[in-house]
Amino acid sequence: MAIHFSIERSGRRFRARADNGDAFFVGFETSFAERSTGETFEGLFNTPTRDLPKLIYKADGARPSFGFWADFIEPTSHCEGGNFLTLNTYDRAKFTWGFGQFAAHVPDGDFIHFFRDLLDRPEAADYFPNLRVENARIVKVEGDNLIPMETAQSTRPLMDFLNPTTTAIEDTEVIASAKMIHWAANVVDARNLQVLHMVGAFKRLMREADGRLGLDGETADICLVICDIRHQGRAKFAAMQEALASSNPLAALLELGAHAFPDRIRTLKKEVQDRSELLGGKRWNRSSGGFV
Repeated sequence: MAIHFSIERSGRRFRARADNGDAFFVGFETSFAERSTGETFEGLFNTPTRDLPKLIYKADGARPSFGFWADFIEPTSHCEGGNFLTLNTYDRAKFTWGFGQFAAHVPDGDFIHFFRDLLDRPEAADYFPNLRVENARIVKVEGDNLIPMETAQSTRPLMDFLNPTTTAIEDTEVIASAKMIHWAANVVDARNLQVLHMVGAFKRLMREADGRLGLDGETADICLVICDIRHQGRAKFAAMQEALASSNPLAALLELGAHAFPDRIRTLKKEVQDRSELLGGKRWNRSSGGFV
């Protein structure tokens, strides 16, 4: 049975209740100006704050299922806030979710693959009763009609469903955010699904980067930084190739985007340094598609 969500607002803070239960934190109102275009966005963010439950991704919990990949994704998870409930709706992606910050604007991207699997879970009817997956695509059910919400070319209908505009915070946006937070907070398998898709995303990024950069035999620390760069999209392959050809490839890779994203790079450097022995002891093996 569908869960009813109600909204409470106090200043910049939004909370919600599920079926008149205890109120829980959803996010703070914020604005964001994109430097390249000058465009201004309005939306929600919810980390870092003490208001959010500390549901933090930790490699220890995922290692039995994913081995070294559980450790490989952990530094990026910390760069992205680390919390399974991390949310933002204040940029052109319109809806970005989870400890890996999967963004809804990419056709057949991380968020889309994750959300399809989420909608196949038995709780989906409680949270999004009018959405389902048909023929491997997300659709909206309107009476007898199935409305496509995403294709190989666009996710615009789904983006608008989750967050109608980027110029204001609508009730629809807050409710969608509340549903995702409540679902992940209360269903451990919904959190496990994030891990599965983050590992899958980094496996794909490694294969693609190896094809472009020739990474067979490279240490895991170098590969991790390359995957983090690609996950965020802060540098192109040509810049990474130049860094790899330098006298200190790891340091050069860590400098890519340092001016634009100093906090992220600072966090990533620390995470890599803290795992230097582990990461330096593993190398990418093209034939096995893993680290040995």
